[in-house]
Amino acid sequence: MLPTVEATKIAKSLVEEIMLKYGTPREIISVRRRSFLSNLVKDTNQLGQTSHLLKTAYHQQTNGLTEKFNKSLPDMLSMYVDVEQRNWDTILPSVTFACNSATQDTTGFSPFFLAHGRDIETPLDVILPHDTENHADYYVQQLITMAEVARQLVKLHILDAADKRRYDNRHRRVNYNVFDFVWVFTPVRKFELSEKLLRRYC
Repeated sequence: MLPTVEATKIAKSLVEEIMLKYGTPREIISVRRRSFLSNLVKDTNQLGQTSHLLKTAYHQQTNGLTEKFNKSLPDMLSMYVDVEQRNWDTILPSVTFACNSATQDTTGFSPFFLAHGRDIETPLDVILPHDTENHADYYVQQLITMAEVARQLVKLHILDAADKRRYDNRHRRVNYNVFDFVWVFTPVRKFELSEKLLRRYC
């Protein structure tokens, strides 16, 4: 997250937060904002041989993965935010951790696993006894192999997720009986509160 969208901030973030941490990306995608189209950002991308793709205006499918996350994140925050919505920033790291460590339906892996080639370690993993013997060479080779296997499986899972039959197989018809407990949709706006963080069901 950038505090401003000035060209200098964008270029600095590209170098320090992406290139120096994860390596130079082959492609990036951004909105058609003037600051993203500046000569400074263009030069930064050219130095890294990065192809800069631009979103199509009013077409969210252009960057569907980001748009999907932007929808899911407020939904998750709304479950834990207080009534006045003043603590959303304090619970954001925990919600982000949950997103990064959860196995995604589309890929079949967690985002952390796809980025690092291993599952994230939780406090429970540290508490439980484990083998401390040094297996550095074996670990590195296993990490490389698992990362490549994961990439190939993700390609297959994404193709499968795009198949309409997948939805049909998972869809189930729900029948309700009298006196069954249900969630009630309450799209009520409240003054001075973010609509995205309101609880939709009660």
